[in-house]
Amino acid sequence: SSGINAEKYGLPLIADEIYQGMVFEGESHSFGELSKNVPVLSAGGLAKRWLVPGWRVGWLTVHDRNNRLSEVRGGLVKLCQVIIGANTLIQAAIPRILAETPPEFYTSTIARLKKASEIVYSELKGVPQLRPFKPQGAMYMMVQIKIDELEGITDDMKFVETLISEESVFPLPAGIFGIPNFVRLVLTVPEDILREACQRIAAFCDRHKKRPQ
Repeated sequence: SSGINAEKYGLPLIADEIYQGMVFEGESHSFGELSKNVPVLSAGGLAKRWLVPGWRVGWLTVHDRNNRLSEVRGGLVKLCQVIIGANTLIQAAIPRILAETPPEFYTSTIARLKKASEIVYSELKGVPQLRPFKPQGAMYMMVQIKIDELEGITDDMKFVETLISEESVFPLPAGIFGIPNFVRLVLTVPEDILREACQRIAAFCDRHKKRPQ
């Protein structure tokens, strides 16, 4: 595992934990909780769990039980001090946001996202040219595009470009993440809009499906 190799070679782990706590079932753990010897730099923020991506506020938590990153800590502080245009207003509010957000906010948010994922999965699972993957958390769903079953669609980017042009639905082409022929759908929109978007995607796929020769 990454933890074993990191300990073997004396390397720290950098963990992207912006979605920490956003699981539909079970518990969510930080790498910092699981590591006893390996230093972990855990990146978090308000954008996802609090549904405020435009605020652009985050933090880096240093899990370093053996004080191996003492020099790194100093470098991190200096780096933070040279950033121009930090959102100081929201930074000042972070202690109260973390301390006073009621638990009901988190549970209701997760419940809404889970229901949205079930709606999208239900709407798209019957589309022959697509294969949706039901997520276990966060706010997105990955959907595979069966390129071989579509006419004139060569990859995920072409799928998205044509879908926007014809149906005004804009998923994210997952090829930009190194996952070709997938798209990423956002689950945070109202249910009626979510259903309509899925119906438009289904109509698009039916219109572009390969016909028997």
